[in-house]
Amino acid sequence: MRSSSTDDEVRLPFPVSPVSNGEWCPLPITEKQRLVGKLIVEETAARAKRHGMTRAEFLRTAAGTMTAFMVMNRVYGLDREGDAAVLPVKTVHCDDLDAAREVLDRKKTFVMDVQQHHVDLALYGNTDAFCFLDFRPDLRPADVPCPEGLGQLWYVKDVFVDSETDIGVISGLPQGVPLGPSAMAETRDLVNRLAGSERALSQVVCDPTAPPGAATHVDTMEFQVKELKGRALKCYTYSYGGWRLDDEDGTRMLEEATRLGITLVNTHKGLPAVFAPGSPETVRTIDYPRALQNFPDLKFCAYHSGYFQGTTHPEGKNGISEWIEVLQHLPRKDRKRMYSELGSTFAITWLQGPDQAAHLVGQLLKTLGSHNVLWGTDSVWWGSPQWLIDAFKMLEIPPALQERFGYPPLTERVKRRILGGNAARLYGVKRHAERCTLPPDRLQQIQIARGGPRPGRSLRWYGPQTRREFVSLLRGAWRPRA
Repeated sequence: MRSSSTDDEVRLPFPVSPVSNGEWCPLPITEKQRLVGKLIVEETAARAKRHGMTRAEFLRTAAGTMTAFMVMNRVYGLDREGDAAVLPVKTVHCDDLDAAREVLDRKKTFVMDVQQHHVDLALYGNTDAFCFLDFRPDLRPADVPCPEGLGQLWYVKDVFVDSETDIGVISGLPQGVPLGPSAMAETRDLVNRLAGSERALSQVVCDPTAPPGAATHVDTMEFQVKELKGRALKCYTYSYGGWRLDDEDGTRMLEEATRLGITLVNTHKGLPAVFAPGSPETVRTIDYPRALQNFPDLKFCAYHSGYFQGTTHPEGKNGISEWIEVLQHLPRKDRKRMYSELGSTFAITWLQGPDQAAHLVGQLLKTLGSHNVLWGTDSVWWGSPQWLIDAFKMLEIPPALQERFGYPPLTERVKRRILGGNAARLYGVKRHAERCTLPPDRLQQIQIARGGPRPGRSLRWYGPQTRREFVSLLRGAWRPRA
């Protein structure tokens, strides 16, 4: 698998406005986001020329990423250094390739991403039914037909070759489309065979309101646990008209999970699914308190951290404010069993300005603690997750924010917990034994031979960034922008 690399085909090192996973409609692209994109093109073109590189080559360097971060500081009016800097970037980090590598790549951090997706091509055979997701066909190599670029092999490349991700947890959707339980397990096994070590895990996907015979019906959970070896439960409370973790349907599912020995329940919360009636109400986090009381042996994780964008919340609440309220009112013993996942939410807030991402992480650390926040990216919709890993590595909660809002500092130790340590503990992954005492596995060897995760990155992302693209996605008829 090779990537396109001409300047005409590559514009940005990462999307500068949110990329939807097909469930939620992105807000309009702001003028600041458009300006960020424009200035990144200008700044990277100038630096590439000074280094005798093409723009595509420069964009794939650590200095290319740092240049984009510098532009974000400028556009959002953020300090580059000092007690108020949330994204400390110096000019030398943009101009000097070695200086940039020293900042971003100086030390390997264990990364475990608990929310990853791709498309099951077998569902569609040789048709192009899912090509409407391939919304940057201009960046797809000419020898990779659609929809192949959305399938298993490009997922492996984007995540395990083009990023520092060590362990990926593959997730599906409630109806088993575009990726069902069996296909999730097949991808997990493929990744682990290619690597020669455990690099991927899969989940049990259940919808307690699914009709009999559905791939995600409650009756399939035993098969998913015993035969497919799913390691945690993933569910979506917006599906089939909506349900709650503490109602009759949710209780039936959690009882079966408990019987089967499942200890972790991951639930899509926030980011209402536009196509699901009643979704804004059913993806609220207000059903967790009773579920925690009813099932004292289970741990729960709110995927997307219960994030509501714009005016999508039924009561007009914004961001993770309701999620923070729910957590604050939980008894301490119950709060210790509650986790918050960052997939898409970290990316969305980052693209509103890195200071917004600092507030997001600060609120979670202040309310939930550093041991109960999990790293997830919702990839591959956002493309290779490396830019998100870079963003989180660089993010700071500076003294000014700590003093004003009571946030704890985002130390290197805390970052290591969030990027992988917490998830490894929850999923029983022996990260030190696998990563520190054994030689690189086969996927790591490929990455090393390519010069690390950066040089071969495809710089693609998958999904709509505007309402028009989102509506076309729902119709299955997306076409590239002119």
